[in-house]
Amino acid sequence: MAYEAGLDLVEVNANANPPVTKIMDYGKYRYAQKKQESKQKSKSKGPEIKEVRLSLKISSYDSAFKSRQAQKFLKEGNKVKITVKLFGREMMYRQKAHEMIDKFRQETGAEYESPVERLGNQFSTILISKK
Repeated sequence: MAYEAGLDLVEVNANANPPVTKIMDYGKYRYAQKKQESKQKSKSKGPEIKEVRLSLKISSYDSAFKSRQAQKFLKEGNKVKITVKLFGREMMYRQKAHEMIDKFRQETGAEYESPVERLGNQFSTILISKK
């Protein structure tokens, strides 16, 4: 019957007695399945990475403001990337950049996902909320 109709005979349930089969266009069926899977993937969102940039010359008010922003991002379930950029002669104070990142982490109440990394004149790490 399937051959006469120009369609495919598809086995739906092999465990049943007798096996359940269906006459359908298998190509259209696979296309519809892939379309539905891609639609579900686009709807499911994972955590984003939000970035907060700091410098050694940042004021205490600005630091507190950025800390509150980072706390808000963490509460929403996002990860926060902290970046401290050093300019020119500030490169002598690498340890200060590490201390600044650690202080920021303590203010937000988060924990490190990865250790502090140095990329050229930037120090960065990713923070996640504590469980």
